[in-house]
Amino acid sequence: MRIERAELRPYRLRLKRPWTAARTVLSERRGMLVALHGEGLTGYGDAAPLPSSGEAGHAAVFAALAEAVRAMPGMEVAEALGPGLANITDPQARWAIETALTDLAARQAGKPLCRYLSPEAVSSVAVNAALGRPDGGCEARALRAVEAGFAVGKIKVGVAPLEEELAVIQSLAEAAGDRLALRFDANRAFPPDLAHRFLDAISGMDGLCVDGVEEPLADPTPEGLAALQAGIAFPLAADESLPLLGVDALLSAGAVRRLVVKPARIGGMRRTLELAEKAGAAGVELVLTSVVDSALGVMAAAHLAAALTGGGGLAHGFDTLSWLAEDVAEAPQIGAGRLLLPAGPGLGLVPFDNLPGGKALQG
Repeated sequence: MRIERAELRPYRLRLKRPWTAARTVLSERRGMLVALHGEGLTGYGDAAPLPSSGEAGHAAVFAALAEAVRAMPGMEVAEALGPGLANITDPQARWAIETALTDLAARQAGKPLCRYLSPEAVSSVAVNAALGRPDGGCEARALRAVEAGFAVGKIKVGVAPLEEELAVIQSLAEAAGDRLALRFDANRAFPPDLAHRFLDAISGMDGLCVDGVEEPLADPTPEGLAALQAGIAFPLAADESLPLLGVDALLSAGAVRRLVVKPARIGGMRRTLELAEKAGAAGVELVLTSVVDSALGVMAAAHLAAALTGGGGLAHGFDTLSWLAEDVAEAPQIGAGRLLLPAGPGLGLVPFDNLPGGKALQG
């Protein structure tokens, strides 16, 4: 199939409430949709630069994406997925283009995108409930997650004083018990002494089921993470430290037992699948996640997770769409703690004609 036309559509999505992490507070999500057309079909991708990248970072990603889109018309899809992708150096632009190309190819093949990637892909993936920070409303959110069938809830820590957060976590343990395992994300908020105190506290907390802890150290090293991991039973995870420290250094040091990956950050589907194979060979788990991405961005990552999990039980970080006040497409269905993938070809969704905060289709 030859790509006949390529387009960009900007959007700006408001959040219902601020998304708070250790180093940022997010109130909106900005991005750019890619549409690639060929033989009466259209494939879609989404580039949503990380909020921490600021105006300069957004501009750089969008410029790289525009350059890549200009090169697409006239290319065969197979060519674009090979040499075409190799020429895109920005990982987030590459993710958007590769998603659109793979969506287009899967639609032509008449297969869901996950089955196009892997015949053994599952039809739904487990997701963790996004519980926000450990504040006064966290217990109520956790209990609603239990009622909705979630097995894992994720909490952002390192935002308030440690003792205040531990008090809320203790109340969660008492309220939810083993009905909801908790996954903590410190976003590199803790110096070594606080990291040790936090890990010791939750390790010994009555009734608490810990799924894992992401990025506990403010200035991590492979050796420092390995020393922490050796002393606890549950997995530590590297997320934003992954591109800084390097996969090989983390795996060779036995630094963590889990990698948390944003596919856009490492440059797309193929690179994520390669990383999953390398991590699996080292006995390290792989969890995919999003940063309050659009429905299209979440759906693309969910298809990828379905292709690489092979039915594994890990919960992925895709339950963030409820934080959005508006979206670019119909949100995927989440029931009993699982995101259900559409049975139709490709991604299984089409963006709205009018995007929030966007303009007419760009040629």
